[in-house]
Amino acid sequence: MKKRTILMILTIGFIILAAFSVGTYAYFVASLKDERNEEAKNSKITTCFIPAATTISNILDSVGKFNITDIYPGHKEVASFSVTASGNIGAKTSFQFHYNIKENELLNNIKVSVYKSDEKISVTNNYFACQKKTETTDQNTKFFEECEEKNLGELVQETILTEGKEKIEIGSDTLLIRKENQNKTRYYYVVIEFLNKENQNEVMSSQLNGNINVELTSTSSLYTECILNGADPVLKNNLIPVTLDEDGTVHVADTKKEWYSYEKQKWANAVILKNEEEIYEDVIPEDKIESYFVWIPKYRYQLWDLGNYNELTIKDEAKVHPIPILFGDYNTEDSTNKECTTPMESGTNGNCKIGDFMTHPAFLSIPSTGFWIGKFETSKSNNLPNNSINPEGIEIKPNQISWRNINVSKAFFSSYNYQRKLDSHMAKNTEWGAVAFLSHSKNGYPSRIRINNNSEYKTGFAAVKEPSCGYTRDNRECNKYGNTSDVTKPYNTEIGSFASTTGNITGVYDMNGGDVEYVMGVLSNQNGIVYSGNSKTLNSGFAGPLGDGNSFPNGSKFPESKYYDKYLTGTNSEFKRSILGDFMKEMGPFFIHQEILARHVGSWYVNGAYFIDPIKPWIVRGGYFKNGTEGGIFAFDSSTGAGIDYGSFRIVLTPSF
Repeated sequence: MKKRTILMILTIGFIILAAFSVGTYAYFVASLKDERNEEAKNSKITTCFIPAATTISNILDSVGKFNITDIYPGHKEVASFSVTASGNIGAKTSFQFHYNIKENELLNNIKVSVYKSDEKISVTNNYFACQKKTETTDQNTKFFEECEEKNLGELVQETILTEGKEKIEIGSDTLLIRKENQNKTRYYYVVIEFLNKENQNEVMSSQLNGNINVELTSTSSLYTECILNGADPVLKNNLIPVTLDEDGTVHVADTKKEWYSYEKQKWANAVILKNEEEIYEDVIPEDKIESYFVWIPKYRYQLWDLGNYNELTIKDEAKVHPIPILFGDYNTEDSTNKECTTPMESGTNGNCKIGDFMTHPAFLSIPSTGFWIGKFETSKSNNLPNNSINPEGIEIKPNQISWRNINVSKAFFSSYNYQRKLDSHMAKNTEWGAVAFLSHSKNGYPSRIRINNNSEYKTGFAAVKEPSCGYTRDNRECNKYGNTSDVTKPYNTEIGSFASTTGNITGVYDMNGGDVEYVMGVLSNQNGIVYSGNSKTLNSGFAGPLGDGNSFPNGSKFPESKYYDKYLTGTNSEFKRSILGDFMKEMGPFFIHQEILARHVGSWYVNGAYFIDPIKPWIVRGGYFKNGTEGGIFAFDSSTGAGIDYGSFRIVLTPSF
């Protein structure tokens, strides 16, 4: 074949269906009343029923219409449009994009990719700057095009058009109103790419005719919980909503019915399958599940302690109380009575005072209305070394030996690369704090969570007997640990549920005992530069200064600041330098209590309380199976950032709207 012309006619027209959703709604008073209403009369959320957003597809007649001839394989074209939703805070609308095929002689040689962006991107004719090329081998000449790579935002979906189908879904999305009486506009870009560079004879003079439309999908039929005020679970990509029987049997949730209830202390659960292509209608076998996650809805909580402690003092059990919280996709402000703007910085309380409501800081640096946290400590399914970046080996399951002896940087990048489409990352200290506060509210289990005392580091276990003393370094009756059923029980038993943040199987496990968990919370030096660790042999693997006065320049670069909590070095009380909402300084007063072998600093429930310093600049949470009463959901300690035999980590997902 000396010469060839590839002829294809593409006609793509955009048809926007009627996309105005209007309805009649019965309003009723929230079952969890905003306490500010009685005095201030100015709450921004006065009911807990939020109607669907009104949605308008915003397309110019000239957009997306083109007619191309004489193109070669590799050619790409883009069409753009936008969708706007309007309504009150928490209102949302969902829709799908479909490709309606009138004629497809190109069979499976067309790839359709949909991208989205919250910023408008200017696209022009020949946006990808495609250029015709030839390639000659063995007297055969192939004609193709090379096109530049261009950023069009976040990929929604890639689809190969299939022979014999008249209508193909090419993507879906949801718009959420996150500011009162505001519009939300998102821009979409549909890329059509002509494939099949190798078998050009098969597609000569072929045609593709079709159009793309936007269709609303019903959101009113999906279950939402009144008290969450729009902070219901975000389900995207390969997250499958599930319900759990008390024996641990996993069922695919019917999302049109009540499958969670934070009012009843039943938190939403989801799983990711080992094989994402498999489909289940009811029971999902345990061996098919790769990871379990629990939804933490966005909330604000009422401050009771600002951590202004200059020295250690006496124990004050009166401070321990259920924490008042109010759910909703809403950021508190100083301008509203009985509220304050979340300080977000180490060592400051901003304008916050006791009695104010404050949006928890864990929810302010993420693009969602909450986050999914690993239900169990992370474990590993393959044989790669523990201290390696290994996202393929991640599993989050019960009855597994937790992944230990991994430094912070490798734990972070393993987490970060696990589910990029869901913004996976290693849990921050403030994210751990958000789970702890929710657990100690009336929507969780506001008492001491039972320790995981399994000496084999198995996930999801609970002590048969509540420990009565702290770290003894040996297996005394007052702090019994082991691996037999008379000492420790798995998560799906009556005893096991005492180790959950809800007191039932729907909560988060291993937040007391099991392993200490590294979190992304780290000290900075006097110049504001984050420490790597203690020394050249005991460090996180990130580049940075070391506590011994040297530096570690050849480590990994720190991630974006939104993925870690930075703590300041200072001369004031160490607890004062924490971040309001990470619960370290708020769990005072801090006191010395005499344990069997040593003197320990304690907070709520006598949980250990040890702040970071340049020698040990990284925060660890929860304690491990030997810690007894010193461990707990409110326990915090320090470490070098290097892998430790009794140290693991936890993963968080923050899928965006």
